[in-house]
Amino acid sequence: MNRNVWIDGQRVTLAPAMLLGQGGEAEVYDLGDGRVLKWWKPAEHPDFEGIPSAQDVARKRLVEAPHKLRALPGNLPAAVVAPCGFALAAKKSTHVVGYLMQKVTGVPLHSFGEPKWRRDNPVPGADVVAALLALHDAIAELHQRGIVVGDCNDLNVLVDGRRVHLIDVDSYQFGGYACPMFSERFVDPRLCDPQQLVPVRPHDEASDWFAFAVMAFRSLLGVGPWGGVHQPANPAARISPALRALKRLSVFAADIIYPRAARPLGILPDELTAVFRAMFERDHRGAFPRVELERLRLRACSTCGEEHGRVRCPACQTAAHLPPVVVHGKLRWTTVPSVAQTEYEVGRGTPVWLDQGALWRSTRLGPERIGGVLATQTRAWVGSKLGVGFYRAAGYTVGFLFRPDRGVLDDRVALPKIRGQLVEAHATIGDDRAWLWLTCVDGGKLATTCVVIGADAQVIASSTFTDAAWTAGISGACTAGPHLFVPTDEGIARIEIVQGTITQTRTFIETAALIGAGDRLALSPSGIDAARRRDAIRMQLT
Repeated sequence: MNRNVWIDGQRVTLAPAMLLGQGGEAEVYDLGDGRVLKWWKPAEHPDFEGIPSAQDVARKRLVEAPHKLRALPGNLPAAVVAPCGFALAAKKSTHVVGYLMQKVTGVPLHSFGEPKWRRDNPVPGADVVAALLALHDAIAELHQRGIVVGDCNDLNVLVDGRRVHLIDVDSYQFGGYACPMFSERFVDPRLCDPQQLVPVRPHDEASDWFAFAVMAFRSLLGVGPWGGVHQPANPAARISPALRALKRLSVFAADIIYPRAARPLGILPDELTAVFRAMFERDHRGAFPRVELERLRLRACSTCGEEHGRVRCPACQTAAHLPPVVVHGKLRWTTVPSVAQTEYEVGRGTPVWLDQGALWRSTRLGPERIGGVLATQTRAWVGSKLGVGFYRAAGYTVGFLFRPDRGVLDDRVALPKIRGQLVEAHATIGDDRAWLWLTCVDGGKLATTCVVIGADAQVIASSTFTDAAWTAGISGACTAGPHLFVPTDEGIARIEIVQGTITQTRTFIETAALIGAGDRLALSPSGIDAARRRDAIRMQLT
């Protein structure tokens, strides 16, 4: 669906292929001239269908946002991507439908806090610290100009090397313009209702610094302050991460199981750790002490390769030293059958690929077109017998299924409505079904929707999770028949469909000492293989 706007007196057609991304309130289009357009979704947008409150907010935004942006103080920090023009509804109209910005590149800071992304995309610790210092300076300069970021979160910060770009200035708080938006993972609990993590008081400079502390903590360690699994002596007393924030029960607490995929807490200097604990547990506020980040020197251990900011590597320091031994006998070995290739995401150089609005596969006779998709907006994954994918534009999401051994694409998959900003997507594919995972932020809350799709393109089940601990391991899951096996810090979890609901039916607690949420599982002829951080093991579950 194309949209028409007027920019600089010229009519511009916004085609789906120009879409760079979208969030809960707007869509961002690449204009192809070094600029992008943030187009605010109107009340009649499909994302707001059946939600009168969201429609009212959309109408109010289109009236107030242009006035707010025109009142934005000048001379903003260089890191802030400021408005550079407006888009109108018609040539002679005064109705503003969006604003223009210079196009910038970068990776969302959110990715730096994802252990799997950091493993796949190694970034020197010094570069991470430099980016955090640049973000610190940008926030401090905004405060000097009387501006509060408000909805300060890691999806609105793009990292380009050691530089950062701050986007979404239309939500900033200044003058008489408040910021009604918030992100649950970064909101200051000091401002929230005692019973739920929803702000009841306006954002302020202190809440910006609290959000910065959360972003810094997550970027350095790969876990948020309310991460991990709460495991009190009384299981009935277990509370969710959101409620833990209200009770200031951080990941430092004794009854929190620290995520194995995260970097150890001990890699940070005591002084920096004390700053984090004071902010998260004792409501200490004020500007985050920049000097503690300046002093942080992350360097790789020559023995284990882990980066740390200590005099000695904390991981190696706690390892037990074993004296050398002499082994008598001879070397014995066992031949392990190779494991079939697991699913992969379609990309350049893969046997199935996307090109110019179509999905292709490689055959002995050359490339063969599987079917048409939406250029630049499609994600797809392939298993040994099945493939699944989707594309999203103009408020609509189309799911499809295909087989890597034939040129047929079935786009009858009825995916549930996806609202908000898509943060992550993944698929786990078996022989007769695919588990599609879509993680979105909507209304400040992060949620993961799982859709199980049969080989006939029919949706078998669909469920949305907001605080299920096992979803942290979905990127390393494997499937066997109707079951999904997910690595978690409490052991391998078995997931299946019970009365149309995706449910965790068992945890193999005997694997808790062997498996973590950051590991990757693969089905083998005699059990389940697990690729861990530094080695691999084979298990037989009974």
